[in-house]
Amino acid sequence: MMKYKKTIATIAIAAAFGTGIVLADNNTWQGSPNLSHTRSIIDQLGDKLTAQSNKITSLSTQTTTAQNQLTDAQNNVSNMQSQLTSLQNQLTQAKDQLTQANNQKQQELQQKQQEIQQKIDEINQKIAEGNQKVADKQKELDGVQSQLSEANNKASQLQNQLNDAQQKLNEANNKNSDLQKQLDNALQDAKDTEAHAQSVLNAHQQ
Repeated sequence: MMKYKKTIATIAIAAAFGTGIVLADNNTWQGSPNLSHTRSIIDQLGDKLTAQSNKITSLSTQTTTAQNQLTDAQNNVSNMQSQLTSLQNQLTQAKDQLTQANNQKQQELQQKQQEIQQKIDEINQKIAEGNQKVADKQKELDGVQSQLSEANNKASQLQNQLNDAQQKLNEANNKNSDLQKQLDNALQDAKDTEAHAQSVLNAHQQ
């Protein structure tokens, strides 16, 4: 305000001692109308200065309010920046945890895959061993079947030989039976002949 008052005083002096000043003549002051005009100008300037001062005060108030709002906004931005930084840190930690969890899960998965592959290899080994046993048993079976076939062939040959021997035995028995009958008949004839001879002898002895 002191600055504005000095400005008004300067303007008033300039108006009082400017081109409108008339020196005293015959003890009469001729500058009174000019001073009245000057005071009017000063009053107008004072009103304008007051209005300008009020405007400046209002602007200063608005500036203070705006500055406070700017400070609040800056604080809000700072808080948001802090929150953003915190969220970014949380996101980074979450990503790290996720990466660590994925790595752990990947390791567990690889371990499970290795265990499964080991089981598969063991099963394949057992299958190979089983196939080898089957092959060995098949060889043994082939050998047994070969021996059985040979045994069957020998048995068939022996059966044929037995059949031939049985047939020959039957033929021999039949021949023996015929011979036996012939012998029986001959013996009977001999007995009959002996009896007839005895009968003849007995007849001549009388």
